[in-house]
Amino acid sequence: MLNVLRRGLDGPYPRLPRPLDTINERWTRLRPRGRLVVCVVAALAIHTAVQARVHRAEQRWGGTPVTALVATADLSVGTVDPPVRQVDLPPAAVPRGAMPAVPPGAVLALALPEGSVLTASHLDERGGAAGLADGLRAVPVPVEDGWAVEAGGWVDVWVLGAGEHPARQVASSRAVLSVRDDGAGRTALLGLAEDEVGPTTEGLALGSVLLTHAPPP
Repeated sequence: MLNVLRRGLDGPYPRLPRPLDTINERWTRLRPRGRLVVCVVAALAIHTAVQARVHRAEQRWGGTPVTALVATADLSVGTVDPPVRQVDLPPAAVPRGAMPAVPPGAVLALALPEGSVLTASHLDERGGAAGLADGLRAVPVPVEDGWAVEAGGWVDVWVLGAGEHPARQVASSRAVLSVRDDGAGRTALLGLAEDEVGPTTEGLALGSVLLTHAPPP
């Protein structure tokens, strides 16, 4: 194998296209210091071009990249010590209030999708009620597997009747704040109006609450 390689390296230069052949001849005619000068100038030109591209990118995205914390998975409301990792992002991509570190025992007040930046708003002391409008309350309601009730969706709340009593709708187009699975079943956290909390909790006590998908209000 070595003999074959040596034979391949012996002999005259291979024939090159005319432009490359001309450059090669001029290069071989240069004196050693001339070659050094050409190499230094080429290296400086490449460095300058790279720095110019970096500068244009920084100007476009707001400056030098900054370190932020992003979620490593889809995190729901109530997650304790949310798992995050450090990434370098352009300043324009980092929202206001980005957290430099996760405080011990921190609990998410808002859902945090994978890859999203953790901010102080996600750790609001109001907990799951942080994203609710005035007059709404966060209420946990069990949901059946396979019904595709997910965070960010909208549902109607029905209390099923017993015997001759008909089913009745107690809430319409209410937001699903989060959905958690503790191993024993799935629970959706809903934003309900104050006058809807009572009928819903009564239905939960009887085990007769049903959630149906609904359009946004």
